[in-house]
Order: sequence, then structure tokens, then C-alpha cells
Amino acid sequence: MDLSHPLVISVSRRLKAPAAQLFALLRDPRRHVDLDGSGMIRGSDAPLIKGVGDVFVVRMHNDMFGDYEMCSEVVEYVLDRALAWAPRRYDVIDEDPWNHRWGWRLSPFGAQTEVTAYYDCTRLSNEALRTLENGEWGRPILETSLERLKALTLR
Repeated sequence: MDLSHPLVISVSRRLKAPAAQLFALLRDPRRHVDLDGSGMIRGSDAPLIKGVGDVFVVRMHNDMFGDYEMCSEVVEYVLDRALAWAPRRYDVIDEDPWNHRWGWRLSPFGAQTEVTAYYDCTRLSNEALRTLENGEWGRPILETSLERLKALTLR
């Protein structure tokens, strides 16, 4: 994944926590509600993510769709370093899957970690890109997610 691609929106922060502690939160779908910068995640009962190919379901809500579920397949997994998933609607047949991805990169610096949250839109159709403002729609979500991750590590 090339984080410098113009259709990969990313936000980075250096957090005062070791990468292993941060990764433990990120790989637990039950904690995604605590990290969610969109306000749409309602919860998950999925077990810990263990590798590429794992699938987890997350309950969601937004004003346009109401309650729904997303099924995410893990597409990148490097213990304590990288995690990414490709979400799709789970509760209905999605005639036009967007093929976007949400992900995290961790770079340790002693007791601190450079954390990059990203939203990959490189596989989206032109129509989806227009709807999501070339991915910029995701930037405030990423920023809020990083702030939430930081707050969880301070507890």
C-alpha cells in the first residue's frame, strides 16, 4: 500500500504507547466502537483478528441506511505493525461494492509509536469517488479515530 497515493487519505500521530499495546486494541473488533471516528459503529461480537483472510462483522447505523451490518475481510496483517480490512455490506447484496479499505500502520520509536490511520480509495469507481470527495470524506473520521486511540492509551 502506497500511502503517498492521492487516493489514499492518511493521518499520522506519534502516541506515547508501545506498538504492541496499540495493535492489541486495533485487532479487537469489539473495541472498534471505542475507536470509531464516524459515530456509525454500534458494536461487534467478533473474536480477535489473527491474520489475513479473517472476517469480522460490525453492527452500524447512519441516518441514510438506518441499522445495517458490515462484513470486513482482513487484507493486511503484520503483528504490531500493520492492519487493514475491506468492508462490504453484510445484511444485503451489495450490487456496487466500493472496494475501499481502512487501515493502520504502526512504527515504533522506543516507548512511542508513530500511528498512521488511512482510508484507501484507489479501487473506487468515479461515481463513488465523487460521493466520497476523493476520499477526503474520511479524513475527519481518521483524525477522530487517532484521538480516540490516544485517549484509550492514556487510561
